[in-house]
Amino acid sequence: MKNSILDGIKCAIFDMDGTILDSMGMWHTIADKYLESIGKVPRKDLWDNVKRLNMVETAQYFIDEYGVQKTIEEIGVEVKELIMKFYAESLELKEGAKSFLKTLNERGIPCVLATATERSCTIACMKRLDCEKYFKEIITCLDLNTSKSSPLIFEESARRCGAKAEESLVFEDALHAIRTAKKAGFKVCAVYDKSDEEQTEPPLTDWERILSLCDASCTNLMELI
Repeated sequence: MKNSILDGIKCAIFDMDGTILDSMGMWHTIADKYLESIGKVPRKDLWDNVKRLNMVETAQYFIDEYGVQKTIEEIGVEVKELIMKFYAESLELKEGAKSFLKTLNERGIPCVLATATERSCTIACMKRLDCEKYFKEIITCLDLNTSKSSPLIFEESARRCGAKAEESLVFEDALHAIRTAKKAGFKVCAVYDKSDEEQTEPPLTDWERILSLCDASCTNLMELI
């Protein structure tokens, strides 16, 4: 452990989707799955047209472009039910994630799960994967009425572990969340997710920008041990 990024760390703060959970691909297919579930045939350009839309905008797109005879609210409820099914039944951990969480627990480093995903989906998934026990706290953005454009969820995670920002290590895959954590004084380890290959911010890819910001990076969390 000499010269490890974990040296002196009193709190490990984990994002879920794309960091410990291999779930980002779900978002590429959820619109297709929903349309298929109501008897519609999704077109090849579906993902390109909805990937930057929020839930309300996506529902309106289904109504306008696919003739879905439902209200925006009804579509929202049905899509959320489909998302919950993914979390409760099929999504899996990234390679090395559980072993790494177990190792941190054994070394007395408290872990917090800080996620933008709804609590019901998060708890269902972590219980199924037998990972809930590794987290001292599970905090969602909705719990705090915030997003990861604000450092609040990171600051609250550290506070509950009795740690300062500089004593805490944030594990993230998203560029905007990494920027937020770094500006707030947290150490950050970037976890590579293949979905980053599709998101670019010219002239550099998101991953290249992430590497320029972070204190450490990995493709498998066990690389850090």
